This record gives sequence, C-alpha cells and structure tokens, in this order.
Amino acid sequence: MRYYESGKWGFSLLLGLSASVLPRALAMALPNAMLTYGVSLLLAAEAEGASRDAEITEAVVLLAATFTAVMIFILTARLQIAYDRWWEGGTLLQKTRGEWFNAYSSLIAFSSGKVELQAKVEEFHHLLARLMSLLYCCALQQVSPSDRAFNILNPCGLEKASLKYLQGIEDREEVIQQWIQRSVVLRMADGILPVPPPVISRVFQEMSRGIVNLQNARKIADFPFPFPYHQISIVVLIIHWSLMPLLSSILLLPLNGAGVSFAVTLFLWCIHFTALQLESPFGDDPNDLPMDQMIADFNQSLFALLKSHVQMPPSYTPQRQELSMDEKNSLQSQSFE
Repeated sequence: MRYYESGKWGFSLLLGLSASVLPRALAMALPNAMLTYGVSLLLAAEAEGASRDAEITEAVVLLAATFTAVMIFILTARLQIAYDRWWEGGTLLQKTRGEWFNAYSSLIAFSSGKVELQAKVEEFHHLLARLMSLLYCCALQQVSPSDRAFNILNPCGLEKASLKYLQGIEDREEVIQQWIQRSVVLRMADGILPVPPPVISRVFQEMSRGIVNLQNARKIADFPFPFPYHQISIVVLIIHWSLMPLLSSILLLPLNGAGVSFAVTLFLWCIHFTALQLESPFGDDPNDLPMDQMIADFNQSLFALLKSHVQMPPSYTPQRQELSMDEKNSLQSQSFE
C-alpha cells in the first residue's frame, strides 16, 4: 500500500506515478484522441461544402449523452462497491487484530503473581505470544490470494510435531485458536490463571469474535466481484471507446473532438482501473491493504507485553516527584493538577 501526504493544496499528488491508474488510462485515452482527430479530418474532407442535417446531429447528441450517462452510472456504482469491499476488508482485519490482542492482554493480566509460579507464568506468556503471532499470520494467509509469507515471532521452542502438523492442513487458524483455548484451560487448572471461569470466559468471547470477523473477511476474498457486472462494464467501455471517435468527429471540429474524446475516455478508464485495484484488497499490489505492516505492528504489540515493566503497573505516591524537562518531553503529556 502506498502512503502519501496530500500537502496543503493536494497538487503534489499529480506527480505520483507509483500506485497510480493514470498511466494505464492514458494508454487508452491517447490512441482514442488521435483516432478521433484522424476520423474528423477524414469526414471533414468528404463533407466539404455540404451542410449537416440538424436531425442527424441531434440524434447523435442524444445517443452519445444517453450512452455516456449509463456508462458513468455503471462504472461509479462498480467503483463504490469496490471501495466498500476494500474498506470492509481492512476494517474486519483490524477488528480481528483488536479482539485477539484484547484476549492476549487479558491473559497476561490474569496471570498469577506468586513467586514460585513465575517460571511457569513466563513460559506461558512466551507460548501465548508465539501462538497469537502464528494465529494472525495464518489468518492473513487465509484471505491472501497468493501463498504469502509473513513475519512472526521466533517460533523456536514450539513443538516441531505441532508445527509440522500445521503445514499439512487447511484452516490453520482454527487449530491454533483451539490450542490457545486449551492452553488457557490447562493453565487455569495449574493455578497459573487464578481467575473465576465467568471472568476468563471473556477471553473466549474475544477469541470467537476475532474468528467471526476473519470469516467475514474471507467472504470478500472467496467471493469475487460478480462476473456479469464485471463483464458488462468491460463491454460498455469497449463499445464507448470504439464509438467515441466517430461521435466526436460528427459533432465537433477535429481539435475539439480529439480533446473531448481524450478527457472522457481518460475519466471513464480511470474509474475502471481504480475499481480493479480496490475490488480485491488482500493482494500485494501497491493499492492493496498493508498486511505486512499489520502483522509487524501486531508482533510488536505482542512482544511489548512480555516486558516486565508492562506487566507491573507503576506505583503512585501522594508526594509528587517533579520530572525533569527531558522526562516531560519524552512522555509528551500534560501535567494535571
């Protein structure tokens, strides 16, 4: 996914070619404009001295306006559907990440504080972090159209037989979720998670909501844009591209007709290529969702909760200790009385 800054006026975006649909749209618009100019010159030479029939001109104008209006409606509706698919895909993946991270954070917070259990607690935390990282990785692979490799936390220490089993099955995220839930139940029995079952049930609810959001994201990946709609949009685009030189040549002077053909063709094909970019959001194209960055952020969040300073909240004393200017700047927070 390309990240950019619009700037104050937004004109800087005109210079960006990476992830742009303009080059492909120009490849369709320029030949159409040149063809329009050539046809206009040919018709002008043949019709020199002859007057144009007003009824024929009016009929051509009506045909061109009606056909273009229908085309714009079809293409803009398709673009809106494609954008909805793109936005919903990103929203569902972020919801999945949020639900699973909340479950992970709750399990870290619920862990026992007994000194004699700290070794087992730390072992459970590292197991949980690696399983969560693997879970989100498999979730992203499930919606990705290609067999992409995503970075995960170091899996060293996980049982090799279990990892080998994962490589040979489909729907790996469902198996990993079951491992996590079973690990929670076993740690409750060992005293590592000394919380009542009604409290721990929230973790299971968040895990289940995460998998439901993932299944909804799979709907976008598994169900492509309807073929008849896609096909008819291509058909009307090709028909319009073929007729535009003739219609512009009949109605306008050569140079004006070429300019109109160029502008209209560029606009319509930009809409078409933009919809193509957005309707499948889980790929690795420049305008697809940044799934590599998403799992990198998730891994960073998982690793952050393994640190001792995160697991132990800060103490507070009524006698306030003044912070230095550097400490205040590093916190970047306001001081409330």
